[in-house]
Amino acid sequence: MIVDFEKLKEILQKGIVEIKFQSLKSNKTHSREYTLHPKFLPMKFQQSLSDKLIVWDVEFQKMEDIELETILSYTPLEKIS
Repeated sequence: MIVDFEKLKEILQKGIVEIKFQSLKSNKTHSREYTLHPKFLPMKFQQSLSDKLIVWDVEFQKMEDIELETILSYTPLEKIS
């Protein structure tokens, strides 16, 4: 799946998204809930255009980076106003 970085970033800023990706370290497939909604972020940060997407892990309450090429799919779960 080729991921549209800007589209995914826009969806993440509006709510919670389940992202399914393959780990570069273990080669396992992971499915986690992430967001970029300001309500969840502990600080403001600038997302740079690169091969990595920096997101907030909703369950583990921490920032995580995901290589765009490892994303298999994503599903918007909850839109937050």
